[in-house]
Amino acid sequence: MKRSLFCRRQFILLTLYSISLGFFFGLSYWQFIVGQHCLSISSEPHVHRSSLFYSHFQYRTKDTCQNDQTKLFLTIAVLSSHERLNDYLPAILETWALTTTMEIEIVIFLEETSSTNVDFLDQIFSTLNTNILACLYIVKLKHVENHYPPQKKSFYAMKFLYTFYQHRTSWILRLDDNAYVHIEKLLPWLKSIDHRQALYIGQGGTGRRNGPAVHFPPEKYFCMGGSGVILSQQTLMQLGPWLDQCYRNELLTNHEDVELGRCILTHVQIDCTNAYDSKVLFYHHYGPYYSFGDDFTPKIISHAFILHPIKNRTIFRQLYSFFLRQNHHPTNISEWKSLNSETYVTFLNNRELDSTRDIQFQLIDGRWKVYIDTTVRSYIERLQKIWHHRSSNWTVVNGKATFGYHRARFKYGLELITEILLNLRSTHISPVQSLIVRKRFYIRQGLVNQNRMTYREIINDNYESQLNLIVVANNKDNALLRFIQNFHDEILRYSARKQLFTLTILYYSQNNSSALDSIYQLFVRYPSVIHLSIVNSTQHTYNRGLGRQLASNYFTTNQLLFFLDVDLTFTGQALINTRQLIIHLLSISSCAVYFPIVYSTFSNIFNSTYQQLNRIEKDSGLFSIYGFGNVAVRKGDLDRVGGWELNNHEWGIEDVNLFQRFVNRSAECYVFRAVEPDLRHYYHKKMCQGIQNPTREKMCIDAEASLLGSQNDMVNYIFKHELI
Repeated sequence: MKRSLFCRRQFILLTLYSISLGFFFGLSYWQFIVGQHCLSISSEPHVHRSSLFYSHFQYRTKDTCQNDQTKLFLTIAVLSSHERLNDYLPAILETWALTTTMEIEIVIFLEETSSTNVDFLDQIFSTLNTNILACLYIVKLKHVENHYPPQKKSFYAMKFLYTFYQHRTSWILRLDDNAYVHIEKLLPWLKSIDHRQALYIGQGGTGRRNGPAVHFPPEKYFCMGGSGVILSQQTLMQLGPWLDQCYRNELLTNHEDVELGRCILTHVQIDCTNAYDSKVLFYHHYGPYYSFGDDFTPKIISHAFILHPIKNRTIFRQLYSFFLRQNHHPTNISEWKSLNSETYVTFLNNRELDSTRDIQFQLIDGRWKVYIDTTVRSYIERLQKIWHHRSSNWTVVNGKATFGYHRARFKYGLELITEILLNLRSTHISPVQSLIVRKRFYIRQGLVNQNRMTYREIINDNYESQLNLIVVANNKDNALLRFIQNFHDEILRYSARKQLFTLTILYYSQNNSSALDSIYQLFVRYPSVIHLSIVNSTQHTYNRGLGRQLASNYFTTNQLLFFLDVDLTFTGQALINTRQLIIHLLSISSCAVYFPIVYSTFSNIFNSTYQQLNRIEKDSGLFSIYGFGNVAVRKGDLDRVGGWELNNHEWGIEDVNLFQRFVNRSAECYVFRAVEPDLRHYYHKKMCQGIQNPTREKMCIDAEASLLGSQNDMVNYIFKHELI
């Protein structure tokens, strides 16, 4: 009997001890996860005895946080920090939080303590917008510090959500504080999916291509954290019991989104969705070339559930305003805007015409990427149909634009040159093979028709076309010999270059010419490269335009010509650049001409120690912006504008007139100018005496004067010789 009574007392004591121990550990567990903050502002210790879940939080929306038993549809978990919250909490509260409903709760997770003053939180919550229907509150996680990547914060936040939300909410959205959530689009989409299935949704990632390994199995993905991670209720319930083990024993990297994905893959046996449109729905901006917001188009914004990362409150507000306009169109909106709503950019920064910038191609602007993607998809669909009808052994799986250039020509519209990569896969070949093919496209969108972009593939059929140099010489044997020697050193000494270039010399014959012997020697040695045509100067007086036109008649319509001054010196690379450029221009336009801007040296009249063409300096010469005598053009395009003037027997202006005729037909002929430092013009005295036309005589004298020397040299000369 005593033994039985003793056992009973022992059992009661053991039970009381277990209850006490359980209460102690439960209380410690609560304090470990969440820092309790009392609502009382008294400095005395105060224990709040309310049973309401939300009473434990100092910062909460009092009007909306009413019942911790309410069944929720979506819980949004925002990872932030004390130092970031000052910028992003107001942005959230004044934008996308205003679109939430009572079936949503927003939980903002912070580290336990802050090194800065957080009085702003009291001010924000005291003046909180009453239009926010969702319950929003802040959780300060015990023993969590502000470290990046926020791995510990992420796992503790998930542990909190599992503890208090596994039976209350259908969906969890884990989010960064610098992301915008399109609630009105996300909610209907989530309601079409069964939350009772184990789902892990977001933009799938496998790690950076050249970055450290993430140790994920092949063909398995984790959801990238910044642009949003969605967990169904079933996933949260299965994941929760394993969070401690994953954090303590299974981490392989420092990336919180990677490790959360690994935990889900290991213990729930699912990986992140890898849908084709996940990058559109969970939009993440990749830098560093464009600031986020500069690449916005309505198509990107309209389709996205989440946009990340946003760097300032201004863009938060712009997005909010855009969605308001999109959801509440005025009844009197014009027909034009309604027809073009998909391509009408609504809040880009003002873009002004910069003639220096926009006359040349620039790197692709992020704002045009959506249109390029649409064009690429259109091309792929057309290519798939063609190959299918031809019963090809290959098909196009997908494609993407890699890089390119654009320019805004305000007379014609937007022009782009972009390179795309096509992913091909064999259809009737075993085993299945894959292939990557590069294509280059020229795309144009006119300013009038906003819904149509014309494009065509750039095919370099003439990539092996020769560039035929043409030089006309008269009474300049020394300059011609220098030119021929230059051509020999830069072209004829290299077997590969001899296949790409020819030289045609039209020579106005003079008595006792010293250059003819050297020309004949090269002509005999390189008959396929050097061509010589002699004009009897007694029958035809010197006329550069006539000489160039006569030389061009030796070539067919599609051959490429490069007219050069005999006083020019060049490098082989300069000729290669010119050849590649004119071929490229012709690949994007049916008619093209290139007028290079060459470097002209000063005379040594005022500086006797000056060495010509030694290097490019402001005191050595200048770039002849108004010189048009050197021109690369296709023979057929030269004929299209009437060719060279034949009756110009006085100095100059035939090159200016040719340039003007191409400019007048710029709607069909592409006129290109660029500086080529390796094309350099030797100084020579111009023969202005005897010019009958006063206008041309003045032009000749001015051209001569501009190359006499630099201002510094002339001033020094004047003071040195006491001319003033």
